[in-house]
Amino acid sequence: MANDRESRASILVVDDETGMREGCRRVLTAAGYNVDAASELHAARILMQSGNYDLYLLDVMLPDGSGLDFLAEITQHDPHAICIIITGFGSIEMAVEAVRQGAYDFLSKPFTSDELLISVNQGLEHRRLMAIEVQAKELAQARDELERLDEAKSQIMLQMAHELRAPVAAVQSYINLILAGYMSNDEIEPTLTRVQERLQEVLDLIADLLELAHLKQAKGRPSGKAEPQDMAAVLEKVCDLFRQQANDKGQSFQVEIVDKPFVTADRGHLERIWTNLISNAIKYTPEGGQIAVTLKDAGDQVVGTVADSGIGISEDDQAHLFEDFFRTAEAKASGEIGTGLGLSIVKQIVESYGGELGVTSSLGHGSRFTFALLKEPLPQEPDTQPIRPATAPLPSFPPLAAHIPSSILGDESLPESRS
Repeated sequence: MANDRESRASILVVDDETGMREGCRRVLTAAGYNVDAASELHAARILMQSGNYDLYLLDVMLPDGSGLDFLAEITQHDPHAICIIITGFGSIEMAVEAVRQGAYDFLSKPFTSDELLISVNQGLEHRRLMAIEVQAKELAQARDELERLDEAKSQIMLQMAHELRAPVAAVQSYINLILAGYMSNDEIEPTLTRVQERLQEVLDLIADLLELAHLKQAKGRPSGKAEPQDMAAVLEKVCDLFRQQANDKGQSFQVEIVDKPFVTADRGHLERIWTNLISNAIKYTPEGGQIAVTLKDAGDQVVGTVADSGIGISEDDQAHLFEDFFRTAEAKASGEIGTGLGLSIVKQIVESYGGELGVTSSLGHGSRFTFALLKEPLPQEPDTQPIRPATAPLPSFPPLAAHIPSSILGDESLPESRS
C-alpha cells in the first residue's frame, strides 16, 4: 500500500472555502490522487516544505495573504511544479496575471468536477512530458559524452602506444646489437647506460599516466588526505632537490618566499605542483639562464609563480599546453626527455582544489607559470534534483495542446467562493 501511495501524484489544495476545499479533495481522491488541503498560506507553506507535491490548486484570495505571492514561493521551491489558480469571477484578471507569472491554468468558480479533472490531468500530463523532455536531453548529453570519451580514449591509447614504442624499440635495438656481438667490451657499458635511460623514460611515463588516471578518477574533487600544509616548507623541500640541478647548468636559481601561508590539501599534490613546474623551468632553460620561484599570500588564496628565461612557448602552442601528451616542437628539439603529461597533471591538481593555473610566455623569451590555490577548498554543491514525473493513472482526456589575481465530483458543480 505504501508503494502504491508513493506511485500516485500528490496534490495540495489551498482554499479558505471549506466546501470548495473538501469538494476538490473528494473528487481528486476518488480519481486516485494523494490529496492534502490547507485553508491558509501559513499551513500551506508548512505542507509544501514537508511534502513533495506535483500539482497545487491555489485560491487567489486567502485570509493571510495572496495566492500570487505563494505562487512565487512554489516556483522557487520546485520550478517544475504545476500550479492551477482557483478564482472567483471578480478576480479573472488576477488569474490571467498569475498565468503570466508561471501558473499553468486557472479555474473560474463555480466549476464542475469534470472541469477540475480535465485541468488537473492535463497539468500532470504536462509535468510528465516535461520530465520526459528533460530525461531525453540528459540521455542525449550522456550519449554525446560517451562518444566523446570513447574518441578521447582511442586517441589516448594511440598516443600511449606511440610514446612507449620509441624507448622500447631503442632498448630492443641496443640489446640486439649486444647479443649479436657487434659491440666491443668497451662499448657495452655506455650502451647499457643508454638502455637504462630509455627504460627510466618508460617508467616516468607510466608513473605520470597512473598519477593522471588517479586524478581524473577523483572527478575534480580534492584528495581525502587533505589537511593544513605549510606551503613554504613544501616549496623549500622541493627547491632543495632541484638546486644542484640548476647549479650544474650554471643557472641563477632564486627563491622568494614572501609569506608562509597554510593550505588545506594533500601534501603530495602540493609537492607535485612545485616539482613539475620547477623541473620544466630548469629543463627548458639553457645553461646560464635564470629561474625565479615566488610564493605569496593573497587573502583567501596562495599564489605561486615559476618564471624562467628559457625557450618560451608560442601563442598557438599555449592553447594546447595543458593537454595530455602535448609537447611543443621546441621542447622536443631541445633534446630533453619529457612525457607531455607534467603540466596536465599540475592543471588537474590545481583545479581539483578550486584553483587556477595560467601561463604568460613568448617564443625564445622564457615563460612564467602562475597558480592560485584556495586556502580552504570550496564545499561541494549538492546534486541537482531532477523533475519527478507525475505517476498517477491519467484518464483518457484530450492531450494538452501547448586563479590568477590581477584576475524551477461527478457531474455536480463545486460550490462558488465568496471571494
